[in-house]
Amino acid sequence: MNATTLTLLLNGLTLAFALGLLVLVLWQDSRSAANRYFALFVLMVAIWSAGSLLGRAAAYAGGERAVIRLGLRLLDFGYVGSSLALYIYAVIVTGVRGRLFRLVSTVGLAIILTYAFFLIFVVETSRPFEITDVGLLSYRYGTPETILFLALRAATMFIVWRYRARIKARGLAVGILMVCAGHILALISPRLLMLGTAEDASALATLIMTYAIVRQQIMVPLLGRAKQLEAVRDVGLAISSRLRLNETLAAIAAQAAGLLSADGAAIYLKRDDALELAAVHNMPAQFVGIEARVEEGIVGSVAADMRARRLDHYGRDWVGPADLPLARETFGAVLCVPLVFGGEVVGVLLVVQGQQGRLFDPEDLRLLELLGPQAAVAITNSRLFEAERELLTDLAVAKRQLEAVLTSTENPVIAVDRRLRVLFANPAAGALLNVAVDPVGRALTDLVPRQFLPGSARAVLRDLRSRRAHVYEVTLHSHTYLCHVAGLGRPHPEGWVVVLNDVTELKELDRLKSQMIQMTSHDLKNPLQAAMSYMELLIEDGQAVFTPDMEEYIEAVWSQLSRMYRLINSILDLERAGGGRRVSEECDLAALLGRVAVDMAMTARERQVTLDLHIAETLPPVSGDGQQLSQAFANIVDNAIKFTPAGGRVDIHASTNYAEVQVDVRDTGVGIPEEDLPHVYERFYRGKQRATTAVSGSGLGLALVKVVVESHRGRVLLASEPEKGTCVTVVLPAAMSAPPGSSDARKGPS
Repeated sequence: MNATTLTLLLNGLTLAFALGLLVLVLWQDSRSAANRYFALFVLMVAIWSAGSLLGRAAAYAGGERAVIRLGLRLLDFGYVGSSLALYIYAVIVTGVRGRLFRLVSTVGLAIILTYAFFLIFVVETSRPFEITDVGLLSYRYGTPETILFLALRAATMFIVWRYRARIKARGLAVGILMVCAGHILALISPRLLMLGTAEDASALATLIMTYAIVRQQIMVPLLGRAKQLEAVRDVGLAISSRLRLNETLAAIAAQAAGLLSADGAAIYLKRDDALELAAVHNMPAQFVGIEARVEEGIVGSVAADMRARRLDHYGRDWVGPADLPLARETFGAVLCVPLVFGGEVVGVLLVVQGQQGRLFDPEDLRLLELLGPQAAVAITNSRLFEAERELLTDLAVAKRQLEAVLTSTENPVIAVDRRLRVLFANPAAGALLNVAVDPVGRALTDLVPRQFLPGSARAVLRDLRSRRAHVYEVTLHSHTYLCHVAGLGRPHPEGWVVVLNDVTELKELDRLKSQMIQMTSHDLKNPLQAAMSYMELLIEDGQAVFTPDMEEYIEAVWSQLSRMYRLINSILDLERAGGGRRVSEECDLAALLGRVAVDMAMTARERQVTLDLHIAETLPPVSGDGQQLSQAFANIVDNAIKFTPAGGRVDIHASTNYAEVQVDVRDTGVGIPEEDLPHVYERFYRGKQRATTAVSGSGLGLALVKVVVESHRGRVLLASEPEKGTCVTVVLPAAMSAPPGSSDARKGPS
C-alpha cells in the first residue's frame, strides 16, 4: 500500500473521529441550523473521502474499472455537497443572511445534490480518469466545473475572512479557510489533485472544526461554568455595591457589556406605561431620556412578554419600530432581557454588538439572564435608597423649619414623654419655666407647680381619645394661659405636646366686652320696658278711637318692640351662659322637659303643629344649671315649631344608656340646606331659604344651645334634610348611673 492510500485511510479515521464528536454536538443542540448544516458538511466530506479511498485503492490494486467509476461518482457527489454545505454554513455562522436565505439555500442545496446524484449515478457517464505507472488515480474537472468550484470556495473564504470577528470559535474560522485553501490549490494544480491534497486538507480541517464546535458548545460551558458563575457574582457585587441609582445603572450597563465582550449596552427603566432610556455604555449620551411605549421596539416587546430576545442582525431581523435613532444602521447582534423584581418588570437590559462584531450565542443569553435578576434587585434597592434619602432630606428640612418656627414663636411649647420628662422646650417655654439650664430630660413636675398640670387625668385621656386634644386654663406668674394638650405620635402616643397661648389680654377684653354688653343691654332694656308699658296704656285707652289702619300700625310697633325685648334677653342669656358662672345642681331632666313641653304647647297649637314628648321611665338626673338647660331646650323646641308648617309634628325623645342622657328633638319642617349646616351655631346667622324669611328670630337660639350644652360637658348633633325635617340631638353626662328599666315612655302634652 503506497503513502497516498495510507493517507486516505488516516483521513477516514480522522473523519470517523470527527463524526463521533459531531454526534455530541447534535445531541447537545440539534435544533441549531448551524449544527445541522455542519453535520451535512461532515457527511458530504465523509462520502467524498469514502469515494476517493475506494477509487484510489481500486486503482492501486488494479481492480475493476467499474469500482473506480463508483468511487469517482461518490467523490463527485461528496465534493459538490460539501462545497455547497460549507458555503451555507459559513453564511450562517457569520450571520450574513437571514432565515429567508437559509430556506432558499436549503432548497437550492437539495436541488443541486439531487441533480448531481442523477448525473453521477443514473446517467451512464463517468468522469475520465487514468492510472499512472505507480498506481495513482489521475482525474481532472472540466473548465466550467473548475471555475464554479473556485468561485464558490473564494466566496466562502471572503465571507469568513470579512466577518471573522463574528465567529466566536477561532478554530472554526481556521478550519473553513483550510478547507477552502486545500480545494483551491487542488483545483489549480493537477498534481495536488492527484495526490489527494483537497481530501487531506478537508479531513484535517473537519476534525479541527468539529473540535472547535465541541469545545465552544460543550467543553467551555462545562469547564467554565464555575468561572461564569464567579464572573456573574463579581458583576452582581460590583452592581450592588452602589447605592445611587445613576451609579447603579451605569455599573449594570458597563458590567453587562464587559461580561459578554459587547460593544455597548443600555438600561431602560419602566415608568408607568413607558420605558425610559436611563443609562448607556459606549453609546451616545444624548439618547438618554428617550421614551418608548411598552410593546414598541424590541425593548418594549421584551417588557410586555417578560421574555428575553436574541437577534443576529438587528437591521435585518427586527421588523418593528427602531428602538433608537440609527439603530438599524449601526446595531449588529443584539441581546435583550427583562429585569424582573417581585413579578413585575422594572426595566430592560439591552446589549449590542456593532455590525462587524461577533454574534451572540445561547450561552451569552443565559449569562445575561443570570445577571438580570441581580440587576433588578440592585435597581430596586437603589430606588428605595433614593426614596429614603429624599424622605430623610424632606424630614431634615421639615425638622429645621419646625424648629425655626417653634424657636421663633412667642407661645411656649413643651413636649414630654409618658413619664412627664421634658423632650423639647422652646425658648419661650424655658423663659416661662424660669430655668437656667436646658430642661430636656428633667421631670416636668420638678419645674412647675402642681396646679400647672390638668386637674383630672381621666378627663385628659377621655378628651384625647374622643377629640385628640384637651384644653384647659392655667394661671402662672399672673398670666392666664390656654393650654392645648395633644398626643405625641400615632397610633400609640409616646408622650404629649403642650402649646400655651397667653390669653391674659383676651380674657380682659372678653370681660370688658361682656361688661359692656350687659351694661348696654340693661341700659336698653329699661327704656324699652318703659316704651312697652306706655304702648300698653295707649292700646287700652285708644280702643274706642283707633281706626283699622291705626290699629295695624300700633300692632306693628308692638311686634317690633317685643322682638327687641327678646333679642336683648337672648344676648343677656348668651353672655350669662358663656361667662362661666354656672350653678351646679342635680336636675330632674324629665321634669325639666315636661315644663318646656307645657310652655311650648300653646305656641304649637297656634301654629297647628303636633307636639309629643316621650321620656324613658328611668331617665337619670343630670348635673348643671337647670335654668340654662331649660332655656336651651326651649330654644330647640321653639325653632322646631317655628320652622314646621301647619299639620306637621315635633317629637321630643329622651333616653339613656346609664352613662349619658340623650334628648332628640325631631320635626317635619322645612329642613336646613347642606351649605347652611356649618353655620347654624354662629351668632346672628340665619338661613337664606325662602320658607324661613317670614319667620322672626334673632339667630342666637342655637348659638345659646351650643354654649350651654358644652358648658355642661355635653355635645350637640344636628342632622337635617331639606323638605323632610331636622333632628337636633343633645347628649349630656348623667349625674349617676341608673338601673335598667322599662322601655315604655311617658306621654307629654299634645
